[in-house]
Amino acid sequence: MITTLLFDTWGTLVDNYSIADVIEPHVFESHTAQKISEDWRFQHKWAMFYTTLGERFVQHPGLNEACLRWALAYNHVELPESAIQDIVSQYHKLRAYPDVVGALKKLKGLGLTIKIVANPTRKMIEDHSRFAGTLPYIDEIISSGEEVKAFKPSPKVFRLGIERAGCARENILWVTGHFWEAYAADGVGLKTAWTNRQRQPALPIGFTPTYVTRHLQDLADILARSRVAAKQA
Repeated sequence: MITTLLFDTWGTLVDNYSIADVIEPHVFESHTAQKISEDWRFQHKWAMFYTTLGERFVQHPGLNEACLRWALAYNHVELPESAIQDIVSQYHKLRAYPDVVGALKKLKGLGLTIKIVANPTRKMIEDHSRFAGTLPYIDEIISSGEEVKAFKPSPKVFRLGIERAGCARENILWVTGHFWEAYAADGVGLKTAWTNRQRQPALPIGFTPTYVTRHLQDLADILARSRVAAKQA
């Protein structure tokens, strides 16, 4: 039976693109702010992949700032240094997806342990979790960047989660909004849940997550039913 949920946070619990709200006052136009937020997030993912794979680790929040500067340059937007620092300093202002808080509350009500295992620093995770309203439901925050100097999809990250879960591997469920992350978690023998809000097709490479749901509330409902069934068996 699943007893511990290990969550990703960026793109799973909180919406990185909501940082456009912070960018907009500096660029004076919502579409431009949204475009910068999308490109910032794109470079986040790509930079975390290649710095980890190249074993030339760059810690957050420095990498976060570098990706913002790249996104601004890519969109031909010039901002004063004070504006760049203001935007970076507010990166914790990431909204939770609409389904998240209610789902976390239900999952905690089932007696499940909930931990975040994610790339940013512990402070970054804690700050955006507090802003998003998810922090009261989190039992532990684990920063792979700080603890193993690696980002997902490095197996080091998933092994760290297993070590810190406090239970047997078969009782862990790795929860993420990213197919590629679920694929990597499966590679170290973990059950996986893919919250596929964007309804993306799964890459046909011989892998199917344990659970695929449209949003997190669906997963909470599934786990609630499975626990009832287990008690009745």
